[in-house]
Amino acid sequence: MSYKIFVNDKFVEEEKAKISLQDTGFLFGYGLFETMRSYEGFVYKIEEHIKRLTLSAKFLEIPVPFPESEIYKLVQRALNVNALKNAYIKIILSGGSYSGNLSQPASNKPNFIIKALPFTPSPKSWYEKGIKATISSIRRSPSSPVYRHKSLNFLENLLARREARRKGFQEAIFLNTEGYLSEGSISNLFVVKKEEIVTPPLSSGILPGVTRKTVIDLCISIGIPCKERRIKLEELLQSEEAFLTNSLREILPLTKVDSTPIGKGKVGKTTELLIKEYKKEILKANSGFSKFPEDAKH
Repeated sequence: MSYKIFVNDKFVEEEKAKISLQDTGFLFGYGLFETMRSYEGFVYKIEEHIKRLTLSAKFLEIPVPFPESEIYKLVQRALNVNALKNAYIKIILSGGSYSGNLSQPASNKPNFIIKALPFTPSPKSWYEKGIKATISSIRRSPSSPVYRHKSLNFLENLLARREARRKGFQEAIFLNTEGYLSEGSISNLFVVKKEEIVTPPLSSGILPGVTRKTVIDLCISIGIPCKERRIKLEELLQSEEAFLTNSLREILPLTKVDSTPIGKGKVGKTTELLIKEYKKEILKANSGFSKFPEDAKH
């Protein structure tokens, strides 16, 4: 089935969607993206995703062609024109055609794309038994600003995932050059120890994940101590539980890192509780959701 994609100013058939070979996203990975998930037509945490996009665009000095309120409506239209309710949504913002100046590569006409496709859930066994991760051979510099933005330059993440796949693992976890845990290739990391949850701070070289922030807020609301601080690998390996967060996969239990089981090698009670509470939060947000007017003609 062919789906329609929003490219700059209109929806077009997927096979007709085109951008220039001079696009800075293609040439340099100079651009940003956001991935979101919709539940029965409701896009969870869309405001936070769009806000992160616009803040990162300001950092990269890429003009955002639409106000945030209009982007919300365009995302909803992407669902409507493709008759999708449970979907994977991706927004791409690149610098547009290369300006000819490497110190300021973005043009004043960025490319803006919204793509919505049917969502394929992860295997049920991942949530019931947990997943395995390997420690990536790649080390991240905590002083680099790149990791705080969802950049189109995704090479390190791709290489880490390839390394994990070849070793038979579902995820790769980065250490930074100071020897502290950073994040997964497509996830943020949480460790449970002595009835307390800890997660690496932004200063460890991580993306400020939307789901990460949601889980931190959720812990506060249900009374579970949650702290942001630097974490050594040994602390993860000796922890009682661990889990990963991602906007598409929600909360994934982590039950093994390389050859070491986490805790008892099973999904822990704290992780199970947070999975349930996170789903409740989605239902609560969805119950107050009012769809934007459908506009299948655009």
